[in-house]
Amino acid sequence: MPIDYSKWKDIEISDDEDDTHPNIDTPSLYRWRHQARVERMGEFEKKKSETKECMDKSQREISELKAKLAQADRESDKKKIEADIEKLEKQFSDWKSKEEELEKQERLAPWNIDTICRDGFSKTTVNKIDNKKEMSEEERLDQSQQFM
Repeated sequence: MPIDYSKWKDIEISDDEDDTHPNIDTPSLYRWRHQARVERMGEFEKKKSETKECMDKSQREISELKAKLAQADRESDKKKIEADIEKLEKQFSDWKSKEEELEKQERLAPWNIDTICRDGFSKTTVNKIDNKKEMSEEERLDQSQQFM
């Protein structure tokens, strides 16, 4: 069974070129590439968070209008609220498609040093000191003799 190495071909490494033009300062080039990559990632995260906020806002407005619809008495009010709900549901589906598009872009983006690895889990434990009473020298000696 052959091994598929295709997922490793699109790794973006800032220092993957060994030979650069003699007039270009290599560390500066690496720093510029890193800065550009960080800016791209920041813009992408900003788009992602804006899309999430707009989706949440649309969902909240839809639920508020549905509550108003349940309390509405007149037919004219109900029709207006239903029209607003349809408009907001269409807007919500547009935001949902934008979110799916952003997820697809994130999956297809080239890997780099910042995205190649993520924590699978994170756990912090703190050992607590038991409140042991101060033992005298004789008590410690007795305890060690009982142990042995």
